[in-house]
Amino acid sequence: MKQPAEVLRDFKKPDEEVLQQADLKLISFVENKNKLVERFPELADPFAGEWGIAINYARSILPDYASVASQSRQTNDLNALIEEGANRYQTLLLYVKIAFPKDATVLRLFGQSQYASASRSRLKLPILLRTASELALKPEYKTALVAKGMKEAEIDALATMANNIVNQNVVQENAMKQRTLDANHRITALNLVWEKMSLVCQCAKLVFQKDITRYNLFLLSDGDSHTSKSDDIPG
Repeated sequence: MKQPAEVLRDFKKPDEEVLQQADLKLISFVENKNKLVERFPELADPFAGEWGIAINYARSILPDYASVASQSRQTNDLNALIEEGANRYQTLLLYVKIAFPKDATVLRLFGQSQYASASRSRLKLPILLRTASELALKPEYKTALVAKGMKEAEIDALATMANNIVNQNVVQENAMKQRTLDANHRITALNLVWEKMSLVCQCAKLVFQKDITRYNLFLLSDGDSHTSKSDDIPG
């Protein structure tokens, strides 16, 4: 199956400049609409209204930094849960060592050898926590751990923490995907504004070819700045 084409900007200048330019060109278009429509009927109403709606809609879409902020917040929340989960596992392991001194087999059962690779992993740590929780809840281990001072609530929290990490990981992944969707949405809306503005400016070159003042009103430039392109994931 053919892969969908990447959504790219049809212009090079920053987004905010496109919108500002579109505002000015729309005003000039409305003021000179009769002459333009006389030669190009497709510019008749509701073209001006649709162009204005397109500008307002593109401007209403949140900029990329808002999506980045949301994604960063979810990432920070995930990292905080991973850190807390690692601390809870270390607490459990300490009580295991105290309850079963010099028993390498029990330490292996509780995953001591896996901790180094799992301690910062959003995928491995929940598995380690859940496995350790199931073992710690078995009577032969739970009784010994509680007797050494570990609270039952601390044992119960291991599985809860594993679930919290898994759930927050999903939220964080969705935030990353949403940023891409938002970027595509934003670029598509801006491209529509650019398309309508370009059409008017092209038509104006013919209509006002002998009127230098009005001709200059509809000159459309596109700079080489790629600032806006680097702000978003696509294009």
